[in-house]
Amino acid sequence: MKKKYLEAAEVINQAYAVQSDYDLNRKYAYFIVYDDDITAVLKSVHIYKYLKRNNPLMKFVAVGGEGLLAVAFKVMRFSLKVRGKSFAERMLKPETEAERLKRVAMELGVKEDDIIVSDDGHNTTENLRAMSKIAHGTRALVVSTQRLAMVFKQSAEFQCNQHPEEFGCRQFKYDLLVIPQTVKETLRWYNFQTAGDGRVAMHLFSSLVRRFEVYDGQFLTKPFEPSDEVKKADTLLRNKFLIKQRQKGFKLFRAYLQYVPIIWSIFWHAEDYLIDETDAVMNAMRTVYHAEDFYGGKNAPRLYNLVTGVVAQC
Repeated sequence: MKKKYLEAAEVINQAYAVQSDYDLNRKYAYFIVYDDDITAVLKSVHIYKYLKRNNPLMKFVAVGGEGLLAVAFKVMRFSLKVRGKSFAERMLKPETEAERLKRVAMELGVKEDDIIVSDDGHNTTENLRAMSKIAHGTRALVVSTQRLAMVFKQSAEFQCNQHPEEFGCRQFKYDLLVIPQTVKETLRWYNFQTAGDGRVAMHLFSSLVRRFEVYDGQFLTKPFEPSDEVKKADTLLRNKFLIKQRQKGFKLFRAYLQYVPIIWSIFWHAEDYLIDETDAVMNAMRTVYHAEDFYGGKNAPRLYNLVTGVVAQC
């Protein structure tokens, strides 16, 4: 990936960054992980465990449908099968985003009985609808990576708290735990953001400004008017990486062509996905073990702050 594209994406990433506003002393009814990326679990399970000690009734909620994950898994399973990697193929069981979040959470010590899976949603509105019905009448802590946090915040406020009847939502109160990441930090195989030489990640950043422009007042509220620097970065990325949906004729054919390098990359890197996910989970396990072993429950969040960059309010 060329430096100018990474720099442009970082401009947008930082412009739309959201700050965490959670309180470790507050008793949340639900700990909701809303993300297509297991980073949200890997970097927040320590906060969950700390809160759980003070509030044993709190539930862990994993939210997410199929999305890119379903396609990616089919491609990887086919790749491993045709290349004679049957053992590795058996490790790739079909799962929704929420089921994957649940699996990783359990690997990191979250009890299955404490997990609620919501994976029927096919888009942001359906996921918000399900989430709001679970958390209505309580206060929840919602976890998201930085690249998705602003969309969640502006969509949840508009659909659930301003126009709940129109979208079939319930009003609910929540705090945010945002996992800060640079663009380079998002480029991993376990979340597929590096697929196609980073095209998956670049598509998201190339569509962010446009998303707020097009859907402002329909599905969300635009947080601010983008600066000239953001507009310049958006133009650069949009012309190169934006995959436009709902096209016809040649434009539809061109849109499909943009998926080819992504699918091809996933096909040849199925093993890298398995290795990267295993390494990420093992690193998170070691962090949890050392934090709890040497610092104990009360001070564990401060150790994690140093490791993850998440700022906890103690």
